[in-house]
Amino acid sequence: MNAEKFNNYQITEDFILDKEFTHWVLHPSEELDLFWKSFINEHRDKEHQIRQAILIIKSMQASGQEISQARLDVLFQKIKASDEKSGLNWFSILKYAATITIFVAISSLIYTSVYNKNQFPIGAANDMSAKGKLILADGSTKEFETDQTLIKQTSSGTVIVDSDTIIGAKLNQTDKRLNQIIIPYGKRSDIVLADGTHIWLNSGSQLSYPSEFKTDSREVYLSGEAFFEVKANPDKPFYVITKDIKIKVLGTIFNVSSYTNDSTVQTVLLKGKISARKNKLLASTVDLVPNERLTYDKANESLSKDKVDVQLYSSWVNGYLLFENMPITKVYMKLERYYNHKIVAEDGLDKITFSGKLDLKDNIKDVLENIAFASSVKVQENNDSFFIKK
Repeated sequence: MNAEKFNNYQITEDFILDKEFTHWVLHPSEELDLFWKSFINEHRDKEHQIRQAILIIKSMQASGQEISQARLDVLFQKIKASDEKSGLNWFSILKYAATITIFVAISSLIYTSVYNKNQFPIGAANDMSAKGKLILADGSTKEFETDQTLIKQTSSGTVIVDSDTIIGAKLNQTDKRLNQIIIPYGKRSDIVLADGTHIWLNSGSQLSYPSEFKTDSREVYLSGEAFFEVKANPDKPFYVITKDIKIKVLGTIFNVSSYTNDSTVQTVLLKGKISARKNKLLASTVDLVPNERLTYDKANESLSKDKVDVQLYSSWVNGYLLFENMPITKVYMKLERYYNHKIVAEDGLDKITFSGKLDLKDNIKDVLENIAFASSVKVQENNDSFFIKK
């Protein structure tokens, strides 16, 4: 970042029209935050202009349509109110046509950022067939029926599914289509990306990723649950993007659960460091250290973090589930996905909790009987479905 250039800026519009400054406001990072904190400390005479530029840019977020006069008037009122104490007549200044042009340009930039960067390319995960499916970026498809499938993405662009090599069409540099892996309920997959990152994809999950990470970052899209061991590369940070949150890592081990029909999205960190934020423009980030859990509540769109036993959230990768005082209705939900059997619990069972270890190599009937014995409930089987009663 060239600090000398910003030394010559005298008015707010100078900062607004600077692409590097606007990029920082729209896409803050630890490095950029440190630069601007240092710059403001050394140039207190420019602090007011900088903070006004930030306010203006942020006030234009979530646009994407032609800016109406009513929208501008709301913005003018906000800026006028913020400057009443300083005595500057920003309401009059911002009425000039040149400034309106600036706003339109910013709105266009934000529209491009929102709709090109933050789109979520995965649809609902409940239309899955009984087979797993790999859909390459060129549209070619490979189905697989194994309960545990190994998928390797090679640096040359080919994909190996168990022992079968799949060769997709060569894409040009500007083609942004993604490979997609769909894992139905009752199955799982081990995935190794071309950069060496290892991903365990749980039942009822989907992962989209590029055949080759060509830009200055590595982005994958997740619906469902996955366990990540990310290959470290400080020059190319790794992002896991769900519909609700976006997670940034440089090289670490963590679990993400983001099922469509769950009320929360959770990520638990085992090793390294990650930062996460809502998958929205200008959202603030939350940093995690090992043994911390980040929870996003879909109902109130809030983020919170706490200390947890990480084995409770990652044990599925090793073939068993650990629970500690979990409502048995949530236990049954996890088992439904893993075994692909319908489990119906009668009303009121959510007040009963379960603690213990369940070996996923056992058949589902034995697993349910073990829970029933520990929780004083009864299990009835009918047409490949299970009914739980008090």
